[in-house]
Amino acid sequence: MKKYIILMFAVLLGLSWYTAISDMVNRPKNAKAHIQKAAELEEKEIYVDAVTEYEQALEYDPDNIDTRIKLAKAYLNSGNSNKFTSICEKTAEAYPEYAEALNILIEYYLENGYEEQAVKYLEAFVKNHPEHKKAKEWFANLKGSYTELYCHYEEMGDIVNGSMVVMKDGLYGLADARGQEMIACEYKEIYPFSEDGFALARKEDGAYIYIDKAGQTRKAPDGAFRELGMISSDRAVACKEGKYGYLDENMEPTGKFSWDALTGMEGSTGFGKKDEKWILVNQDGKAKGEKKYNDIIVDENGFCASQKCIFVKEKKEYYLMNPKEKKIGRQTFDDAKAFTENGYAAVCRDGKWGFVDTEGKLVIDCAYEDAESFCNGFAAVYIDGKWGYIDTEGNVIITPRFETATHFTKEGTAAVKIDEGGNEVWKLIQLDLKR
Repeated sequence: MKKYIILMFAVLLGLSWYTAISDMVNRPKNAKAHIQKAAELEEKEIYVDAVTEYEQALEYDPDNIDTRIKLAKAYLNSGNSNKFTSICEKTAEAYPEYAEALNILIEYYLENGYEEQAVKYLEAFVKNHPEHKKAKEWFANLKGSYTELYCHYEEMGDIVNGSMVVMKDGLYGLADARGQEMIACEYKEIYPFSEDGFALARKEDGAYIYIDKAGQTRKAPDGAFRELGMISSDRAVACKEGKYGYLDENMEPTGKFSWDALTGMEGSTGFGKKDEKWILVNQDGKAKGEKKYNDIIVDENGFCASQKCIFVKEKKEYYLMNPKEKKIGRQTFDDAKAFTENGYAAVCRDGKWGFVDTEGKLVIDCAYEDAESFCNGFAAVYIDGKWGYIDTEGNVIITPRFETATHFTKEGTAAVKIDEGGNEVWKLIQLDLKR
């Protein structure tokens, strides 16, 4: 009896081995048969049944990337785009070394105008696979694709508070972030709108006024004041008889005009210059500190303390500090550019530019010939004689081709100067993903 049981066990084991080996031998043949049948059905545009054949083929060979791709395409041809994207995403995640699933998925998104979905998926994919070269290429290309808007001005500037200075026929006005005229070009000089909603303008007779967005004069300083600045924190810089001080919201002096130079007021932070040294001042233009600095970095509108970060110079080096004059970080620099309302600031060491965050940490190495501070996720950088743009990871998202490049706005627009056959022309570009 015992021998009989052993014999039966051996027979059953042999049969199972035979079945397993036979299945292993036949699996490729069976998968191939289903794939061939699916192809025949696709030729007849019977995509629903082709899907079934591809699914059966995958049961025999589940790791076959080519069959997975064919299944995804069959689903798309059958009208089931959700299954198409699902299979592509799962295949790309499970087999990141094969880029085909990722490629056809992103191509599908772009061909159908789903750029935002493409970027959202790529952001997650790159986070899981940070070294995936193709995904990073797709991501950079998508973020950097742009369209030139119809906008013809002789000069264009940075877009600040939704407005930018433009020039036509030798006179200046304001346009919005898409290049539409806000204030006609009829002034000798003009600044963008401040957060308070007023724009400083100088008329052809030399008089300074502050206008609202309807172009109406709202504030008219005394004619004795010259070289005025943008209104911020209810203060405006002004010059009288060669010395600088602040005017309040009523265009009245808040204190003595005794400074050789003066920055705009941000919150309660401003700096005055006297005897070649800079010192912290209050809203009345009075010194409120004792420490003196060799230099202060200001932006193009005369401000120095965006994001509560200030670059000051002692001896031969710049460093970062807060409005309470407390040093931020330990880094020092040969030069710097002021922070914008958001993003990293450009800094220079040994003739090369990189970027620091608001904690004073070097986040992008000093490797560029020149650079502008980040704004809304992008920064202009100068490479081989041209300006282009990088993202916060240091990826080049717009290849350098511009003669001049300004900050990007939250709407995804920026003014750039392009060489067209020897003529330098200002253009307004719009990132496609922000349209």
